[in-house]
This record gives sequence, structure tokens and C-alpha cells, in this order.
Amino acid sequence: MKRQAWPVIGLMLATGTVAAQENPNSAEYHARHNTNSSYYVGGTTQQPAAPQPVWADRWGAIAADGNGVFGIVSDMTSKRKAQKSAIQECKNRGGGACVVDLAYYNQCAAVGANSKNSFSFSAPTQKEAEDLAVGRCEKSTGEKCNVYYSGCSTAVQVN
Repeated sequence: MKRQAWPVIGLMLATGTVAAQENPNSAEYHARHNTNSSYYVGGTTQQPAAPQPVWADRWGAIAADGNGVFGIVSDMTSKRKAQKSAIQECKNRGGGACVVDLAYYNQCAAVGANSKNSFSFSAPTQKEAEDLAVGRCEKSTGEKCNVYYSGCSTAVQVN
């Protein structure tokens, strides 16, 4: 029986069916081992994480002169710009000594007012800001107040 095994082994060597070591200099080797190749046969590679969104703050401000003139701005890129713009808007509307009542970012704001006074508040939602401003106004003055202004400055996605 040993005599019959040798011709089979010789036949396998002659036909190339015995696994030979890969030639690392061959193009086939590089195609199968290059992770950028469509012929890559290596293990699974972890895909890079998707880039996370980048958000930019947006500011708003409310300025008043104490005599019923307001300057209100939203969606500004910085607190300083929002404050300066609100004061300028107040002056453009005829206000005298305009000062910033409220500066806020990435949220909402409202002004609750009546003929006696006004109050500015910020909150995560527009309704909450309105309720806070009107509630404070009515509690302070003892009279009905209305929403004079409400709006939001929310962060914007920049990528």
C-alpha cells in the first residue's frame, strides 16, 4: 500500500494541488491583502464613525429705554453683537437711554407688558418664555398683561 501512496503524492505535486506558500511580491497577494482593494479578503474592518454634527450658538437680546421703546434682535452669532444690535435697534425706534434687559442664546424669549411695566424672560420654549413674562408682569403690577414680543434664537448646524 505504501507503493500506491507515492504516485498519488507525486501526481499532486506535479499538478500543483498542494498548497504552496503565497508569494508576497505578487499582484494577487497585494490585491487580497490591501484593505482598499475590491479583492480584499482579510477580516472585517471597522468603518470610521460618521462625523458628528457641529452646532453654532445663536444669540438674541432685548433692549428697552424704560418708556415703552424696545430693540429686539435674534439669531446673532455672539452675545456682544446681539446686545449692541438690540441697543441700536432701540435707538433707531426713537428710544433714549436704551439698555439691555435680556441677552439669551439657544432658547426663546418673551416680553410681557401692560401700560405700567414690562418684563423679559427666556426659557427653553416660546410658550414657557411667554408664560413667565406675562406671569411676572401680572404678579408685579396686579393688572392684566399681554405678550408684547416672543421669539427664539436656536443653535444652527454648521456642518
